[in-house]
This record gives sequence, C-alpha cells and structure tokens, in this order.
Amino acid sequence: MDYKWKILEISAEAKSVHYLLSVTDGVNTIETKGNHVFSDGLINKNFAEIKESDLIGWIESDTTKDDVNALKLNLENQLKALETDKKVDFPWLVDTFTVE
Repeated sequence: MDYKWKILEISAEAKSVHYLLSVTDGVNTIETKGNHVFSDGLINKNFAEIKESDLIGWIESDTTKDDVNALKLNLENQLKALETDKKVDFPWLVDTFTVE
C-alpha cells in the first residue's frame, strides 16, 4: 500500500496541523482529512526550522501505539472493505415491470 501525506495548514507555534492522508492499493484510493494536536513536548525544533517531513513524522509517532498507526489502520480497513464489498445496481434502477 502506498501512503501519501500532505500538511494543509499549521497552527502558530506548531501545536496542531491539518493534514490529508491517502492510501492506494493500485486500484482504489481512500483519503482522510484531519486535525492533529501534538502531545506536549513532542515538538523538538524551533518553528522556523520545521519541515513538512518533521510534522508528518511527529503525527505518525503521536498516532502509533504498539507499532500500529491508528490513522493508517482506519484507511487500510476501509480499503479492505472495498475489496470484499460486492457492487450491485441501485434498487430503484432495476427493471421491476415486464411487458408480456
């Protein structure tokens, strides 16, 4: 699976960020937007030195417990649901009347 992060906005003093996270399996793509408030003491750089990759790393660190990242797990579960879900026509589009 291919994950892509994008930081959409950062608050003053880097206390929180708005992000976009997407995952693709080559066929389907799932995206989620969110706001992450960093744990106290996590940010270890001056604001002027922070790069997007730092913010992404801190989000991943802050949302990972027991080697499982909650954000990525939710996207993976949605992607798996698409693989197992059988697509059908809308019931209101199915021909319900026949002419004899």
